Amino acid sequence: MTTQPETAPLSPTTIDLLRHGQVATPDLFCAPSHEPLGISGWKQLTLATQTGQWDAIITSPSRRCHDFARLLAQRLDCPFAVDARFGEMDFGDWVGQTQAAIWEQDAQLLQQLWYQPRRFIAPHGEAMEDFIARVNQAWVQLQTDYAGQRVLVLTHAGVMRVVLAKVLDILYQKSLHFEIGYAQLTRIRIYPDGIASLVGHGLPQA
Repeated sequence: MTTQPETAPLSPTTIDLLRHGQVATPDLFCAPSHEPLGISGWKQLTLATQTGQWDAIITSPSRRCHDFARLLAQRLDCPFAVDARFGEMDFGDWVGQTQAAIWEQDAQLLQQLWYQPRRFIAPHGEAMEDFIARVNQAWVQLQTDYAGQRVLVLTHAGVMRVVLAKVLDILYQKSLHFEIGYAQLTRIRIYPDGIASLVGHGLPQA
């Protein structure tokens, strides 16, 4: 009687979520998608990724993510893809404005973003519920498409909060207690049985 060889178990999937660096225009509440990284932003991301090794790099389409991610993928000679679902929430009329200016216009709505975020919609912007749904969809597909690999996702603080809430099974509002600085990294490991583990948050380097 012959026995079938056992299938080798899959390796865990490691996903690094990296926030973009500082943009060229300071003090913006939410930068436009075409806003580039500033000099300090390039330096921040260079330091954060200088020792990292990834099998694939995924990026938000925003320039502050895409420009650096494309060059990093070239340096590492690894696959590179743009996924709009990992883009920042569309804040509509608030994009390109400072937080001080927004506070003067509508302090009550800005406070809702912090205290009742699931009900929040910026003027002519994206509903928080829709934003969370698209990020979660991308997150689930990422785990399937890159199972057993190590992946870097260059993205935004809001996106990272949605993923943290999903992985830790907490309310999105609770994720606002996590500080996410420029070029800081969150590492998540997903095991073959689907269990996800937060390996590190706020890491200065990969």
